[in-house]
Amino acid sequence: MKRNKIFILISLVFFVLYFFIIYSTYTENKAYFLQNAKNNQIKLVHAYKEKFDERLAGLKRIVETMGENLVKKDRKKDFAAIKEALSTAISSGAGFKSVYIGYPDDYLISGLKYWYHTSDYFATKRSWYKEAVEEKKTIISKPYSGSPGFEDKIYISIASPIYKNNQLLAVMSSDLELELVQKEVSKLFSIDEGFAFLMTKNAEVITPSNNLGIDFEDKKLKEFLSTFSNKEIGEKRILIENKLYIFTYETLDNSDWFFVSVLDENKIYKSLNHQLFLNLLAAFVLFIFGLGTFLYLSITQKKLYEKHLLLGHFAKSPTWGVLLTDKEGKIIFINKVFEEVFSLKSKSLYNKPLDSIIDILKCSNSNQISCFQDIKNNLLKMKSYLLEKEEKIYRVQITPLLNNYQEELEGAIVTIHDVTHERELEQKEVEQEQILIQNSKMAALGEMVSAISHQWRQPLSTLLMLISNTEEIIEKQNLPKVNNYLNRARGNIELMDETINAFRNFYKEDFGKDKFDLVKIIKEIILITSPQMQMNGIELKFIYDEKNSYSCESYPSYIKQVLINLIGNAKDELVRVLKDKFLYEAKIHIALSKKDGCYLISVEDNGSGISNENKNKIFEPFFTTKGEQGTGTGLYLCKLLIENKMNGEFKLENLSKPTKFTIKIGKSNV
Repeated sequence: MKRNKIFILISLVFFVLYFFIIYSTYTENKAYFLQNAKNNQIKLVHAYKEKFDERLAGLKRIVETMGENLVKKDRKKDFAAIKEALSTAISSGAGFKSVYIGYPDDYLISGLKYWYHTSDYFATKRSWYKEAVEEKKTIISKPYSGSPGFEDKIYISIASPIYKNNQLLAVMSSDLELELVQKEVSKLFSIDEGFAFLMTKNAEVITPSNNLGIDFEDKKLKEFLSTFSNKEIGEKRILIENKLYIFTYETLDNSDWFFVSVLDENKIYKSLNHQLFLNLLAAFVLFIFGLGTFLYLSITQKKLYEKHLLLGHFAKSPTWGVLLTDKEGKIIFINKVFEEVFSLKSKSLYNKPLDSIIDILKCSNSNQISCFQDIKNNLLKMKSYLLEKEEKIYRVQITPLLNNYQEELEGAIVTIHDVTHERELEQKEVEQEQILIQNSKMAALGEMVSAISHQWRQPLSTLLMLISNTEEIIEKQNLPKVNNYLNRARGNIELMDETINAFRNFYKEDFGKDKFDLVKIIKEIILITSPQMQMNGIELKFIYDEKNSYSCESYPSYIKQVLINLIGNAKDELVRVLKDKFLYEAKIHIALSKKDGCYLISVEDNGSGISNENKNKIFEPFFTTKGEQGTGTGLYLCKLLIENKMNGEFKLENLSKPTKFTIKIGKSNV
């Protein structure tokens, strides 16, 4: 314990020292990163400003050259040539959305195909015209809305006034869509830590994307931006909503606009902070890893000791026989219980092959092994079977022991355990279930016998009448009528015989698995229950598709019992309803269908239904809503037989209107 504390203390000292070294260099690196970011930003702004200036200079040259050429032409005589030249400039790929020339008398010629001068358009009143005339040089106008028909876009114009002998001849102008100019700036200057934008000398910001979420309408920020000096390159910092931002700017050579970039100072330190985090995390991980390794070794050592003790206890178990082999199949351990069960001499089998005693482990079960090679061939399978010896039943388990990669055999363990008592209990449980089934059948016997005797009164009376009539006809020698009466008598007797056969099939003790037709089974149940339905005025209907085959390999007696219980429950509920509503149309419907390779049997009735409170209780043993008349075993037995014995599903599909139970069984998966 003392050694553990010293190790933990040394680890803590190392971690604190490492943390101090990292943090002391962090502040120095932070200052260096900031200054380096400022210098780089100034260089980048200048470089990208030069690129944008080159672009503007080229556009200005195009506008100026075109204007000088077009003023030489007569605008009326050469109208078509002027318009064609303007149209060519639009399609030249320079990025112009529109190119036009305006004259002092408000006349204007546009390069747009379907745009012509109208009397309500005054070129001299447009902002691009006025700015160019005022500056007396080629200018980039402030952003403005388009002329009628183009109001949904914002434009800037490159406008060039054309003079001759100090007299204004015209203003040549080209429109650039502001959104495209903004995107062009974004492509030129794309960084994760900030963005770039253009700004007029009046601090009017033209921003393409504001990925930092800065509010340029803020009064304090506007005042800050207005301090930028023309003909100057520089950087300034401002605190906005507790965040520091670095603005770097430079004036465009071909305009009095500014090219400005903005950086989030915190994002400058992102990589530095990330590196600090990684260093601290590495130190923490190393500390935890070292501590964890130490604790793991300590715990593993303790567990190995405990497992060694546990293995010793297991080997000395008074109830389990244990045999261990190595990877070659040689016996390396065998306990006393194993030796006593098979009457082996103590420690006589050590270092002998398992195959030498394999015969004593054999039985009629196909899951047994014939030699050690069987274990090698089936590394991932455990063999388990029952072995009878001297009026006792043992569970034999043969388990391969594999390495950590589950690829190589390290040995095998053979265990035996006396399960005689458990097998006896299982047998008793099976017997109890069969008794429960028979009791359930007998519970319905009295009522069915009463119903059948009621049903037979009519055919018996008919038989007596037919016999009397036959005697009378024989005396009169009217022989043709005799055959008719005999056939009717035979029909009544066959109906009674069919009922007796169905009744006998239901009550005979047959719990075996067999092949049968589900339709025939259900019809038998309907035949023996229909007298009860007729006595109580209940409609019993069976619905199925006659084109389909419903052959099944399962337990017919179980299905009969489940159907009898469900029909009986439905009948009891409907009888209670009929006591209060004599004219109520009581119905029980049985439906048989196929779905996904399984059979579905549903039994539904239009009784008062099952309450929400009882829906989870009805499958519990001895729960009943019938008072003293009920046993509480009906639905419990149904669920037991369908799910435990037949590997199917039994569930309450609907609580009421109608109350519906559904049985799902496979064709043979029992």
